[in-house]
Amino acid sequence: MTPSRVALLGAIVVVLLLLFPIEIRVAGNHEGTTCGNTLAMDLDRWVDSADGPYRERAFQSCTAKRIDRIGQAVGVTALTVLAVTLLITRDRRRSGAERPES
Repeated sequence: MTPSRVALLGAIVVVLLLLFPIEIRVAGNHEGTTCGNTLAMDLDRWVDSADGPYRERAFQSCTAKRIDRIGQAVGVTALTVLAVTLLITRDRRRSGAERPES
């Protein structure tokens, strides 16, 4: 696999992590609901004043999941940089070994 393909794959995974909706479960709601994605939080379902304590729980749960996603994206970025660096280094060593020394 070439370094450019690894970098492209890593970039695609990071974009998907940032754009996929975040699903949370809040007390009073046994089905998972989305609260936006990593880039934009959407708590419009809990705007009603009667949902006061549930809105705070939804906010906390969504914020925790967003932080997890950011951490995952940073981890994928770090692994991608490491993999690309190792592939480039390996290619340079191979091309250096093929050259005859004069």
